[in-house]
Amino acid sequence: MLPIDPAGRPEYPPVAPGDTVDRLGGRDVPDPFRALEDADAPATREWSAGQRRLFDRLRDGWPAVEAFRAALTRLTAFEHLTPPRPAGDLAFFTVRGPSDEHPALAVADASGRRRILFDPHCHDPTGRTVLGGWTPDPTGTLVAVQTAEGGAEEFTLRVLEVATGRTVDGPITGCPYGDVAWSGGPDAFYHVRGGPGGGADGAGVARLYLHRIGEDPADDTEVPGASAPTDRPDHDHDRDTDTDTDADTDDGPPPELDVLLGADGRLLVAATADGLSSGNRIRIADLALGTPEKPDWRPLTALDGGWNSPWPAADGLLYVLTDLDADRGRILVLDPAAPERPRTLVPEQEHEVLESFAVLDDPALPVPLLLVLRSAGGHGRITRHDLRTGAPLGAVPLPGTGVVTDLTFRQGGHEAWFDYSDPTTPETVHHYDARRGTTDVWQAPGTPDVPAVLVSELRCASADGTEVTVLLTRPADRPTGPLPTVLQGYGAFGEPQVADYYAAALAWAAQGGQFAVARVRGGGEHGEGWHRAGMREHKQNGVDDFLAAARALHDRGLCPPDGLGAFGQSAGGLLVGAAATQHPGLFAAVAATAAPLDMARYELSGYGPYWTDEFGTREDPEELGWLLGYSPYHRVTAGTAYPAVLLTAFEDDARVDPLHARKMCAALQRATSSDRPVLLRQEAGVGHGARARTGRLAYFADVLAFQAEYLGLSVRAGGN
Repeated sequence: MLPIDPAGRPEYPPVAPGDTVDRLGGRDVPDPFRALEDADAPATREWSAGQRRLFDRLRDGWPAVEAFRAALTRLTAFEHLTPPRPAGDLAFFTVRGPSDEHPALAVADASGRRRILFDPHCHDPTGRTVLGGWTPDPTGTLVAVQTAEGGAEEFTLRVLEVATGRTVDGPITGCPYGDVAWSGGPDAFYHVRGGPGGGADGAGVARLYLHRIGEDPADDTEVPGASAPTDRPDHDHDRDTDTDTDADTDDGPPPELDVLLGADGRLLVAATADGLSSGNRIRIADLALGTPEKPDWRPLTALDGGWNSPWPAADGLLYVLTDLDADRGRILVLDPAAPERPRTLVPEQEHEVLESFAVLDDPALPVPLLLVLRSAGGHGRITRHDLRTGAPLGAVPLPGTGVVTDLTFRQGGHEAWFDYSDPTTPETVHHYDARRGTTDVWQAPGTPDVPAVLVSELRCASADGTEVTVLLTRPADRPTGPLPTVLQGYGAFGEPQVADYYAAALAWAAQGGQFAVARVRGGGEHGEGWHRAGMREHKQNGVDDFLAAARALHDRGLCPPDGLGAFGQSAGGLLVGAAATQHPGLFAAVAATAAPLDMARYELSGYGPYWTDEFGTREDPEELGWLLGYSPYHRVTAGTAYPAVLLTAFEDDARVDPLHARKMCAALQRATSSDRPVLLRQEAGVGHGARARTGRLAYFADVLAFQAEYLGLSVRAGGN
């Protein structure tokens, strides 16, 4: 319990609210804690230090911290592999051992013997370096590897010789996360610098370069024309592609650029996106008709208006997964010589979302195959189709009804690999052999000691009657009755919440609690339509869905009256922050991590400029109204009995500036009439994305221990 001042409130580090008021869209928008945006100001430093002392003091009194850390350590103590990318006679993949801090890049030969090519810990024993994208050349001679330090979003690119593991080229700095496009062999590749996460400021213009192995990166040739025009699309996803020039001047953020090249080194494909939610535009160039330095680009205007994932196959055709006129996805095929007439190869399905595909075109197969990965309700399945006609040919055998992801394949081959998991099965790579029609485990990772749990689904109606599904994980010996419950959600950018292996949920259930995950609008559980129903002016729908899930847990007696917590990370932190400020009485504890919380200013820092297609912009009065309608920082009301709140900020977070957590913490501490604390957990030296295993487990242990403390979950020593 915190010390109580004479007014009956906990004592917090002092911070004086200011009188800053912005005039936006014809309205006054107060921002009383604007001063806390300056992390280096002496007053902010002093206030932050006081918040650290407060958090440390209370955390030291939570008996569950070490128990959860031990449980999480055991539940993640297995070897994790990613599906391989074949190149030449080798297979490239990442591997993280049971006690490794970071994944390492490995290679295996045809017999399955493997060795480590790049270990981030050996490269940097401080543990601050993480592995980013990596791409072997088609012959398997060289591999391009990205690394980043301290949570940075900007990556450095190096080229390794596969036979020896030594660095033979680079470094190339200022790269965003992503793959390179090798030019059919180990001599040269295309790569991107600038754009989101690239360049000195992490937000420069994305430019395409051709790099020849052994040459100085400063002499790399900039390849013109790769980016589609940056005329800002309207929000019905219409596109204007009448011009054919690169545009660097625009009032929005510079576009994101991805590039790939067919294995024969001929068809170059570039994809430009103005934001994470606005779709992308595709350009192609036949390098046989131009030069590698100056390709003859052609826009694929027939694909404008959708989000497209193209693949140039060995047969000379371009296969594209798109949500254009198909919210749940379909697969098109087009001839680059006549790209204006794409043909639907695999149509949209009513109740399944098309996630990815693989081309198996081994000449020895009776017919060339297209493998299609779909999901429904978080469960995956893979079907086989005739590559020429799209006709269905049956299903690929799967190990169960769980989640299937990361489908990879060998160009010109008969093999595919994929990741499978379910709530009690860790991610395991499986191998499909089209010649034999069989699926088996590829390099079994071992199995941790998983507690006995019961997994089920709850369905409830949102405010407008939309059905919302909630995944429940609870102890097998407690199939009914109220249990302290943590409710998690995300609901943004079309990212689905699936029933995969989640150590935090298992650790909570092992201690006698219930873990719930709400599949709210804004995510991708039911395709792009479900996403659009929870973005921009419809963002409140996702919040309503989360609140409906919370009420259902209460109304159906699945949690005690004071035993429901909320948890969200990144955009999920925005979701739970909005829910808790709109209906604080539903929750006893709320944990929001690395979350944008001041939606009137989110686009002024970090990756905010790239998210206006998802949330809206303050520059438009109507859109500002949407933002202020749910912005957690602006919904804080003095004298409200708020639940216990834990805000986590990563100080090197380049996506969501820690200023959001600081300002929200100060606002809640000043406003709450509850004796439950509002805490700020600050972590230095890490960013928004990948991080060391020890730090990740410590973070989750703190969050679960916080929830246990304020939801009344009694935790047994040792985590058993």
